[in-house]
Formats: sequence, structure tokens, C-alpha cells
Amino acid sequence: MQDWFVERREQTEVVHQRTGPRVQAPTFERGYSRRQDVPGGIERTWAEVAGDSLPPGALPSEVAQRARAMLSPEPRLPDAALFTDAVQRLVDTAKAAGAAHLDVLLREVEQHILFASEERQAEDRRRYTLLEVKAFLATPDGMAEVWRCAAWPDGERMLAALPELESRVERMVRLLQEGTPTVPCPTGALPVVFPPGAASACFFHEVCGHPLEGDVVARGGSYLASRLGQRVAEPFVSISDDPTDGRGALAYACDDEGHPAQAVPLLRAGVVGSPLLDAQSAGRLGRAPNGHGRRTGFRHPPLPRMAHTRVEPHQGDLESLMAGIPHGLLVRHLTPRHMNLLSGDFSFYVVEAQEIREGCPGRLVSPGILSGNGLQALADLDAIGADLQNLFATRGCRKQDHGPLPVSFGQPAVRFRQLQLHPWR
Repeated sequence: MQDWFVERREQTEVVHQRTGPRVQAPTFERGYSRRQDVPGGIERTWAEVAGDSLPPGALPSEVAQRARAMLSPEPRLPDAALFTDAVQRLVDTAKAAGAAHLDVLLREVEQHILFASEERQAEDRRRYTLLEVKAFLATPDGMAEVWRCAAWPDGERMLAALPELESRVERMVRLLQEGTPTVPCPTGALPVVFPPGAASACFFHEVCGHPLEGDVVARGGSYLASRLGQRVAEPFVSISDDPTDGRGALAYACDDEGHPAQAVPLLRAGVVGSPLLDAQSAGRLGRAPNGHGRRTGFRHPPLPRMAHTRVEPHQGDLESLMAGIPHGLLVRHLTPRHMNLLSGDFSFYVVEAQEIREGCPGRLVSPGILSGNGLQALADLDAIGADLQNLFATRGCRKQDHGPLPVSFGQPAVRFRQLQLHPWR
């Protein structure tokens, strides 16, 4: 048995930092790889493509014609000049609102892939544009900052959204002005609320997604692997990974092994559901692949990986979930610190959060650390809103020695009875 993977990837990027704007040289990569079963294992080879044509005999004739068409060297992404103008508009908006400065990352990517084996051929074209902005405000205690991100299926729709983006930047600066100087992050066990569509959604990516990737489950390295089919949360808690959900701009029709993309329930009505599988992990577990075999690029083999991890909506909204909390924390932005897949113990850096006082958000707090155990946290998840919003992770997700892959999250407001908070040392 053997199969082939062909990829074309083009990227345009504009960055603005304190030192000024910088337009990155466009990235354009084309290549292919071959996987072949050999006695005692698997042999993999890959090669880049230069010029206008594939090397003779590089691919089977029934695959080569389609590959040549997609590997055409003609650029498909527009010139970066419009992006440069858009970034400058956002920077000017931030300064006019009172910000010290605005960091901006604006990136557009187009990827075209072709998978072929003796059994099937599948082709997919993926395109997305993402924007990351970080506003800074000078305060007596130093520089305060807030971060936001958005994504679209292409640059044209991003440019059309510029008026709303300018309003969003103004709201970011106003939050800094009204919420600073910060107060110390509270410590101890407190009610914690995540708002819809915030970077706090990476919590579920780390605590529920990685432990249910097929290779982790197959080697018995996950605290959720031994609990497949068991209840770990309330019946209103359902979490899935769905590559077909394009609302966050990241969607694919087939994975990088040619299997149709499909939604996989990680938790269904509080019960641990199914692992995310590529062909290899599916074979080890005696299951069928479910569209989660993803590659960093043609130089890498596929691995079972997440795409769009979504907390399914239930009822209520952010305001109703905060109501009745005398003292808690509204956490908008977390970054992973530590995740023990085997025990479920975790910790996250709290990058942006506000105190909750008598059911209302208050001042921004200084950085802290949120910690706990996955099973206890899922059991303490006591409310999920209906106000679902998506967020695109601009830095992507890394795994093993493979580079980052684009991932996104979908999350309504969620509330935990309590999580542990510690000072950031």
C-alpha cells in the first residue's frame, strides 16, 4: 500500500509594532510526499517542487495531472498594499482613542491539498485571513494591555469589516482606560466565568481536546481514555471538535489523509465521547478514521489533531451567568502553562481578567495562575450560556516536533462553581 500527499501553500503577512510597519516577504511553498508500507514498517519520502512542472514519475499518472494544475506557480493571493493601509487605519484609531500604541498581525493563507491512494482521491482548498491586535495603555504601574483576534474566510471580507474593527479597537482602549490601574488577582477557590468567544476557550482545547487525540488514547496516556462512555459532567455539557464549522474561518472538507471531515463528540451530554482519529490511531483502536488526520505540511506525516473545538450552547448569557456571584473572576484570556494528560492536572496563566463584584464586571486584575484537575473542573462546570461565539488561535497549536496548525474555538459563556487561583510568580 502507498499513498501521496500534494500541497501548495501561499501566505501574505503584515505586522505593525512599536517600531513601525513591516511587510513580510510572501511565502510560497509547493511539494509532495509519499508513504509506502515496507517490511517492518512505513517508509516516507518528500520533495519540494520548483519551476512549472513535477519531476517525471514523481506521482502516478492518474494523480499527476490534477497535481500539476494545483501547483501552478501563479500567485493567488492579492498584493499586501491593501492590508498595509488597513493596519495603519487601526493603529491611527487606537492612538486617537488614547492608546500608547497598537500591535497588529494581519495574515492571509491559502492552502490547496491533494491526497491520493489506491483506494481514493480527495482534494481540498482552504483559505483564511486572521487579525490579531494588542492595545497598550501607559498607567502609573507600567504598560497595561488587552488582546483580541478575529478571522474571516478571505481578505476581502476582512477589509469590508474595517469600520467594525475600528470600533472594536476603540472599545479595547476604553476597557483599558476604565479598568486600570489593575487590582491584585484574587487568590484561593473562587467562581470563575469565561465570556463567549474569548481566548479562555483554550481551556477546553487543552483539558478536553488533547487528552482525546487518538495517539494519546491508544498509548493509554490520557486521564479521559479510561473513562470513554462514562459521565464526568452535567447533562448540559457537550463539547465537540468540528472541522466543518466554518464560522470561525477555519474549515476543511477532508483531512490530510483524504477522509471526510466530521464533528466528533468529545463529551456528549456530560459523557466522555470519542477520540479524534487519523488512520494510524484508528487502526490501533479498532475504529474508523473520523477526519482528524492533519499535517503541518508535506514534509510531515499526519497526526490526530484538533481543528475547531466547540462548547455546545445551552441557555442564558454572560450577564445571567454572572448574576448572583458576590465575588469571582471573569477570565477573558488564558495561555497554557502546564497540562498533565495522564492525571488531568492543569495550570494556565491568567493574562486578562476582571473582578466580578455583586454580579458585575469590575476592574482589570494583575496576571495570575489558574489551576485544578480536569475531572474536578468538568464536574464543577455548572452553567453554559446560549451566546456562542468563535475565536481563531493566531499562533496555532503545536504537537510533538510538528509546527503549529491553525485551530479555532467556539464557546458561549461558561461558569465554574470554583477554580483555584494563585499569584503569578
